This record gives sequence, structure tokens and C-alpha cells, in this order.
Amino acid sequence: MNFAESYAARYSVAPMIFNDNPRSDTGIIVVIPCYDDDFVFNTLLSLDSADKPQCSVEVIVVVNSAEDTSEAIVEKNRRIYAELSQNIGQYSNFILLPYIIEGVLHKIAGVGNARKIGMDEAVWRFASIENPRGIIVSLDSDCIVSKCYFTKIYERFCLSKDKPNSCTLQFQHNYDEDLYSKQEIDACRRYEMYLRYFRLAQKVAGIPQCLHTIGSCFAVTAETYSQMGGMARRQAGEDFYFLQKLALQSKVSSVDEPIVFPAPSVSERVPFGTGRSVKKIIDTGSCKVYNFGLFLLLKDFYSAFPNLYDGDSAIPKEIIDFVGGQKFNTLLEECRKNTSDRKTFVKRMFTKFDVFFMIRFLNSFSESTIYPPEEIEVEVAKLLEFYGDIVDEDLYHRLLSLDCTTAN
Repeated sequence: MNFAESYAARYSVAPMIFNDNPRSDTGIIVVIPCYDDDFVFNTLLSLDSADKPQCSVEVIVVVNSAEDTSEAIVEKNRRIYAELSQNIGQYSNFILLPYIIEGVLHKIAGVGNARKIGMDEAVWRFASIENPRGIIVSLDSDCIVSKCYFTKIYERFCLSKDKPNSCTLQFQHNYDEDLYSKQEIDACRRYEMYLRYFRLAQKVAGIPQCLHTIGSCFAVTAETYSQMGGMARRQAGEDFYFLQKLALQSKVSSVDEPIVFPAPSVSERVPFGTGRSVKKIIDTGSCKVYNFGLFLLLKDFYSAFPNLYDGDSAIPKEIIDFVGGQKFNTLLEECRKNTSDRKTFVKRMFTKFDVFFMIRFLNSFSESTIYPPEEIEVEVAKLLEFYGDIVDEDLYHRLLSLDCTTAN
């Protein structure tokens, strides 16, 4: 039984779409969900302009709509799919494989379902050529990529000493003033600062792996994707849940040079993410984020884990108040009883007080007067000071540089 068959035996897997086998040297398959977005042709052009890697490449575009999608969007999707189908064979860097799904049940419709269909298909295709280390790359239809996109991914997975099984890809939004308004660009710069602030602040807190969880910015081997149970069918956030689950099992590597450039435009196609966040910042003129002081509290909490193995240690009152004293002691004893050394105890504690716990804790202070949310520029300045970086007027590029040089 190969990795695709094992995957299908254990999990809900999308059926095989295409009957032809890939070229025997296929090493990268890019998956692009597409909904109401003809920018996908720009995405494909940028992929075709990238340097070729030392393997063949396929690009699967999953054009999708739900049972309650408007007729106008359904028709637009059909036009996009028809044009994609006409373009098969027109690209020199990759083989294009377009697919369209319509009338998907509302409860499972969305980018997560489309991404899963495409990534599951990539598993089947890599299995057909017996390539468990085939690289499945997740991209979005509103992105362009750098000239070194394919070569950086190939080098990271295939030519580096550690040969990782998964990888996040560094990004920078596409601030092309010919395509996007100054309003969108200014708002998205603030949102992008939040994304980088949030990852680096988690690093300060002591979270073991601090990842950018962006749907257009990660890659994983076919076998590892299968072992993780594949992508969840979610209307949004499928990337966050998949990558967090992956991080619990193994080291997630990174490409630290920006090679993906997502759109900064306003959008309401998903419940959260760049498009909605940009709209909210434009509408309100504000971009308030978690207070950096909360991450310092979490730092005190997580750094106490090794000493908790032997006995009591000072835990911030805010943590105890949030969890509840009795519940905290119960969880602590459960971790002690089920581990035999300090290292496994700390690891087990992080499963109890993980990223999801951290987010619930942070959200509990959304209206706090002690640790109130503040504008992104205020909290970024605190973060940069903590890292010993220079705080000046160009906070955006200071933060970008720090994020690109600070590993997962």
C-alpha cells in the first residue's frame, strides 16, 4: 500500500480527477483555488516567467463555486475555466491542469474545500510516479511570484542538508500602484505589519514553532501531507489549522526570502484574512493589535515549564485567573503523571497550552484596560526594542527585515 492508498484508507480523500500520469520527473505541483478571480491569469504568467527548477512542474487550478453562489459569479467562473482550458499547453514552465466544481454544499464550500481537492489530486499524481517526496505547493489566485520561486522551493526541499518535509514561504504583499489604490496599499502595509508582529511576538513568548500560516505561502511533501490527514474543508483558516497540526508533529522549515506577493486588495470572499482586514482598516482608520505586554506574560509562563516538572514555579496571575486555579493544577498533575523526564513533560505542557490556548488568552484581553489593544505602530516599536533593533519612522521595513532573518 503506497502513501496515497494509506491516506485514502484512513481519511476522507477527494477522488482522483485526471487520468493521465505526470511526467516521471515531476517534482513540484502547485495548487491554486480560484473563485471569481480572473487575476489567476497574471498568477500563471508570473509562474511561467520564473526560473525553471531541476524537475517538471504541474499547476492545478481548482475553479469553484457553491450551491448558493450567484449566477453572475458562476458564469464568470465558467468563462475563467474555459479560458484556462484553452491555455493548456501554452506555458513553457509547467503543465496546466484546470478543474471546475459547482454547486458545492454550503457547509463545506470555500477555499479550504478547493485547496483540499487540488492537494489531494497532487497526492494521487505523485503516487502514480512513486514520488512520496513530491512537493505540493499551496498558492492563491491573487498572487504573483518571484523569478526564483521554483528554484528556491526545489533547493530547500531537495538540495539542502536537512531536506525538510514542510516549509513556509516568505511573502511581501504586491504594492503595485498601477494595480491597487494608495488606500489599499497603506492599509495592507499595516495588516502585513500585524502578521509579522504576531509571529515574532509568539517567538518572544516561547511558542516552539512560530509560523506564518498563509494559504498562499507553504509547501509540503506528498507523503507528509497524507500523514497529516490532508487539508480540512473549511471556508477559511484551513491553512492555519493544517500548519499548526503539522508543527506539532515535526519541524516546519522556511524559505526566508520573499518569493510570494499576494494582493493587498479589499475582498469579502472569505470570513477573515487579508481582504477583509484591509477593508476594516480602511473603514475604521485603525489597526489595533494584541498588547505586547501579553506576550511577555506568556513568556514568563512558558519559561516556567521546566521548573514545574520538579515542583511549583511562579506563574503569572493573569494566566491562573484565565485558566482557573483548580483546572490548572489538574492539567499540571496530568502532565507530571504521564511523563518520565523534564523534556517530555515540557512537550506535553505545550500540547495543553498551545497556540490555540494562546489565542484564547490574548482574545480575553480584547477590552482590557490593563493590557489594551493598541495601534500596530505602537506595539511594533515595543517589539523592535525588545529585539534590540532600531526604532525609527520606517517600522515596516525594520519589521520585514527582522521577520526574514528570524527562523521559525
